[in-house]
Amino acid sequence: MTKQCCMGGAASRRLARRLSRAAASILPGAAVVLLPKCPLCLAAWLTAATGIGFSAAGATWARGALVMFWIAVLLLVVMSIVRRFATGSRS
Repeated sequence: MTKQCCMGGAASRRLARRLSRAAASILPGAAVVLLPKCPLCLAAWLTAATGIGFSAAGATWARGALVMFWIAVLLLVVMSIVRRFATGSRS
């Protein structure tokens, strides 16, 4: 086995780690932006996606829960970035 087959492993892992962190910080915000604002539209989306009928009140509750979940995820990502810069670790 030659050393050539293993070259670039660290660089590709670094790139994969960087891309996963970028996706982790972008996806929650994108999900909140793309979430339908109208409860009836969300009920239609949920009905089409799951095949189960949703009422407007149920869709309103589901939207609120999704928004709170994505805000919590976004806060966790921001806190990890702030903690990483505060400790000086940029890996």
